[in-house]
Amino acid sequence: MVFHLLTDVENYYAMKLWFARNTYREAAIHVLNFDELYNMNDPYNLGLQLTLSEEFRISIRNTDQQSSAQMRTEYVSVFGHSHFLLPDIFKSLKKVVVLDDDVVVQKDLSSLWNLDLQGKVIGAVEFCGVRLGQLNTYLSGNNYDSNSCAWMSGLNVIDLENWRQNNISRVYHHLNDKVSIINVSKG
Repeated sequence: MVFHLLTDVENYYAMKLWFARNTYREAAIHVLNFDELYNMNDPYNLGLQLTLSEEFRISIRNTDQQSSAQMRTEYVSVFGHSHFLLPDIFKSLKKVVVLDDDVVVQKDLSSLWNLDLQGKVIGAVEFCGVRLGQLNTYLSGNNYDSNSCAWMSGLNVIDLENWRQNNISRVYHHLNDKVSIINVSKG
């Protein structure tokens, strides 16, 4: 079992040293520096900066309540550009389990590794506290089911082979460019 830890240049050497001095059973720990990876050969020519997950605070008007002043706030974490480079960073891997740095593991994760994704590219924990329809301002102009739940990006199982076959990174780059053009024309 190998754990690949992605970190920034500020923490790279400290993490590398800590894991060199501390072991956990038979697991191997491979610490990678984001800043070195940024300079890697990018076969998709995405030009994306490696970024960690981003968290957004979204206030939602509760239409179920009689009072229209009822608002609730949810936090939605969206994984950063680095997730879209995983197939290129880990070219020899077929599958990865991605855990954000704030995830606390309390039991064996092997069931995640053995999870049958049934042909899907990614498996994640569903979060129905936010529906895609409530994110219209962020997703405008895209075709999606507005009743679909969002998902938690802090824990993902990714089929890298399927990701590569479906060219997900290229699709993401295309959508990212489209959103950037729309935002520039609005501003």
